[in-house]
Amino acid sequence: MAESYYDILGVSRTASIEEIKIAFRKLALLYHPDKNPDTKELFVKILHAYEVLSDPVLREKYDRGIFITTTVNSDKKSTAKEHRWDVTPEEERRRKYYKEYFEKLKKEYDKEQKKYNTQTKVYNERMYWLWSLIICIILFFLVIKVYK
Repeated sequence: MAESYYDILGVSRTASIEEIKIAFRKLALLYHPDKNPDTKELFVKILHAYEVLSDPVLREKYDRGIFITTTVNSDKKSTAKEHRWDVTPEEERRRKYYKEYFEKLKKEYDKEQKKYNTQTKVYNERMYWLWSLIICIILFFLVIKVYK
């Protein structure tokens, strides 16, 4: 079984944020990669435990078991943290349904917009032709009147 974040920092589950901060600072001094290059992975675990336990929202989720895990990839040069949140199958189905629903709405909206834009374009072209025709007729009568 994986160590809990409380075990990593060496504090109790009822520890205050100040106690967590003090424990983190002590461990950070001991295991900082600048002082001990071999303890980089341990320092990352300590740092992540502190980030979760010092944030009241994340700590509550962690205590309730919603916050599942953090993985550290030591193969890569930069350590990558991956947060996974517990999602029920019902929640997944709901998310999938809404995603498909909104994609469908977006397609319909885009289709209507395209239709509206072509109608507007046709309307504008007709208006240009109408105004051009009116101007030509007026000019025609002006030219006839001038040369009479």
